[in-house]
Amino acid sequence: MRVKFEAEPNVVGISESEERGTMKPLFVLVLLVSLLGLASCGAAPASTAVTCTTNTSTSSSTTSTSTCTDPTTNISVTISPASISVNVATTQLFQDAISGGTNSVPIWEVNNIQGGNDTIGRIDSNGLYHSPVKVPSPAQVNVTVVSFEDQKVFATSTVTITPAPTVSITSPSAPVTVPAGPANTVNFTAAETGGTSDTILWYVGLVGDQGIQGGNSTVGFINANGVYSPPLTPPIGQTVTVTAAAVDSPTSTATLNVTISGYSASSFQGQFAFSLAGSNASGHFFRAGNFSADGGGLLSSVLEDVNTTSGASSTPIITTGTYSMNTDGTGTLQFNDGLNPASFDFVLVNGTQLQFIGFDTTGTASGQANALNPSAFASAPLAALNGTYVFDFSGVDGSHGLSQIGEFSADGAGNITKGAVDMNDGGALSQLQIAGSKSGCSPTSLSTYTVSSNGRGTITLKTLNSSCLAGPTLTLNFYVVSVGGAKFVGTNTAQQVGGYSAQQAPNATFGATTLSGNYAFLLAGSATSGPIATAGSFFADGNGNLTSGVLDENVNGTPATNLAFQGTGTYTVAANGRGTATFATTGRTYTLVFYIGPVGTNTTAVFQETDSSITSDGNFTEQQTSPFVLSSIQGNYSIATTGDAGTSPQVIIGQINTNGAGTVTSGSLDINTAGVVTTGQSVTGSYSAPSTAGRATLDLNSGTPNYAGYVVSSTQVYLVGIGSGQVVSGALLRQF
Repeated sequence: MRVKFEAEPNVVGISESEERGTMKPLFVLVLLVSLLGLASCGAAPASTAVTCTTNTSTSSSTTSTSTCTDPTTNISVTISPASISVNVATTQLFQDAISGGTNSVPIWEVNNIQGGNDTIGRIDSNGLYHSPVKVPSPAQVNVTVVSFEDQKVFATSTVTITPAPTVSITSPSAPVTVPAGPANTVNFTAAETGGTSDTILWYVGLVGDQGIQGGNSTVGFINANGVYSPPLTPPIGQTVTVTAAAVDSPTSTATLNVTISGYSASSFQGQFAFSLAGSNASGHFFRAGNFSADGGGLLSSVLEDVNTTSGASSTPIITTGTYSMNTDGTGTLQFNDGLNPASFDFVLVNGTQLQFIGFDTTGTASGQANALNPSAFASAPLAALNGTYVFDFSGVDGSHGLSQIGEFSADGAGNITKGAVDMNDGGALSQLQIAGSKSGCSPTSLSTYTVSSNGRGTITLKTLNSSCLAGPTLTLNFYVVSVGGAKFVGTNTAQQVGGYSAQQAPNATFGATTLSGNYAFLLAGSATSGPIATAGSFFADGNGNLTSGVLDENVNGTPATNLAFQGTGTYTVAANGRGTATFATTGRTYTLVFYIGPVGTNTTAVFQETDSSITSDGNFTEQQTSPFVLSSIQGNYSIATTGDAGTSPQVIIGQINTNGAGTVTSGSLDINTAGVVTTGQSVTGSYSAPSTAGRATLDLNSGTPNYAGYVVSSTQVYLVGIGSGQVVSGALLRQF
C-alpha cells in the first residue's frame, strides 16, 4: 500500500477514490508512528505530501507522459506513454524516468501486482509489457512504475487491451501457380482490420511454417510492397507459402500457397564457369570457359579455351550465344564460336548447376557448368586461389587414358607453395611433388599461377620426383568458380586433360579417423580390354579398415554386378590428406589413391585406380547416415551419363520423375551416339529399394535393370551401367 496526499484530480493512478489514496485505520497508525519519530532508520525522509502533475502531449497518445513528484523528498517518477491501446499477445515498451533521489531503480506493476500475471499481462524489469493472449475483463489495466527508494511515488499508464486484428490477403484471391525464375513476379496485397498501424510484413516459407521475412533464394523473395519473385528453380515439394502478418500483431496472419510449376528462361541467369570433353572427327578435345546468361535466352561474355589434337588456344575465344528452356529443366544452348560441337542439350539441376552434352552430328561431348562468384576475382584476382585445393585432371595421352589427381597450395599472390600429384598414364604410375617454396626439395624453378579480372587464369605446376629431380610440367588454363574451385583445361596437346579443383578443408587434421562411415564412389576410364566404369560403396571404421563394401563394374560391355568385398580391406590417410585404399572382390583386387577435399557431413575426395592395367578416376563421397529406404529416391531428377554403346561413344542427358515407391512415372532423354542424335525419348521405368549400402537398381525402358545406383543422399545417386554391351557412368541429381 502506498499513500498519496494532495492528489490532484484526473491524474492517472492517484485518485483519492482508489486504494492508494484512501484513508484507512492502518494509515492513521502509520502517521502516528511517523510523528513519534519511529519510522525508517536510514531511509529517505518521510514525506508529508505528494503532488503529482500530468503532462499529456497533444500530438499522439503514444508520446504522452504521466508524472508524480514528492515535494518533501523531491523524488519524481514519470511514465510514458500515459495511455495506450495494445493488441493481445503483443509487446509494448514503457519508458520511465526517476529523478531527485539517490537511485533511479524502478518497480514495475500491472494492476498493483509486481510483474503482473498471465491474465492481465506481464512486465519485466526493463518496462517491456507482454499483453495477455486474450482480452481480460475489464479490458483496461494499469501499468505502474514505482520509485524503489520512495514507494509512495509512482506514475501509472492506462492500457486498453484490444482483440487481435485480422489480416486478409486481398490479391490474388486464390492459390497461385507460376513458373520458377525471378522474372515471373506476383503482386500480393493485404489489409489489416482492427489494428493500430495497418502495416504488413511479408514472409515466404515452405508449406507449414511462416517462413522467413523477405524470403530467400530457395523459396523466393518478397519485398515490403508484396512483390514476390519466385526462386530460380522449384523448391523440394514445389509449393511455398506466402504469409502476410500485421506488424502490430505478429500472430495475426493470412496465407496463400504458391506452386512453382516448373522452369522458365528466367531460371537460367547469372555467370557460369564450365568444362567439357569429347571427341569429333579430328580426335579428342577439351574445353573450359565462362559465360553470362541473361534470364531471357541470351548468352554474353562467352570466353573459351580449347585443347584439340591440333593445338591449344593461346588466347581465349570471345563470343556470344543463345539458349532455350523447357518447363522440366531441359533446354538447348548454342555457342557462336564456330567449334564442333557448338550446339548442346542441357538439363538445369538447380539455379547453380547445369549438365550438358554436345548435340549435333559432329561427335559427342559432355560437361558441366556451375554458377560462379565474381567477387572471388573481381577486385583482387590472385586471391581467387588462396588455400589448399584437391584436383582431378583426366583425359588422354595419345591412344590411352591419363589421370592426374593431387593437391596444391596457393598463397593468394601468384605462387604455388607446395603440392603433390599422382599420375596414371596408361597404367604407368608416378607419385611426384609439386615444386614450391614449401616443398621438401629446393627446386630452381617454382610453380606459379595468374588470374585476370574476368576469372580466367593460368597455372604452371613444376613437378619433382623422389630424388628432387625435375619431372613433367603441367600447364593449364582455368576459370574460377569461387574461392573454393575452378574449371581447368590443359594446354599440352600430347597429354590432353580437363578437370576441376575443390578447396580442401582449411586447417583440417587428417588421419585414419577422417574416414568413418559409409562412402559411395564412382570411377570411369579405360582398361587394357576397353572402357571401364565402376561404382560402389564401402564402410570405413575410422581405424584404417574397410570392413565391408559392394560394387558394380562394367568392362568393355561385360558387367559384373553386386560384388561384395572379400574379407577386410585397408586404407591409410597421411597428414596432407593423401590416402590409399586396397580391397578385393571375387573378380580382382583393387588398389587406389585419393586426396581428401571438403570434410564434415559430406566428406569428398578425388579417387584414382593405381592398378597397372587400368587408368580410371573419379571421387567418393560420404553417404547419408539415415537408413536407406525406397523413398530415398523421390522427386524430379536430372540424369546425365557418358560412356560407350558398343564401340560408339554415347552421351545422355535428361530428366526423370520418381514417386518414392519404386516407379519412374515419366521423363525425357536426349541421346547422342557418335553423332546420331535422338531428341525427347519418353521414359518410364522402375527402381528397387536401396540396400543397407545404398545400392539400388534402375530400369529405364527395358525389361532388365540397366543401371546400378548408389545413393549418396536423396539429392545425389551415382550410376553405372550394368547392361551388356554398354559401358556408362553418371549420376542422378535432385531437381525438386
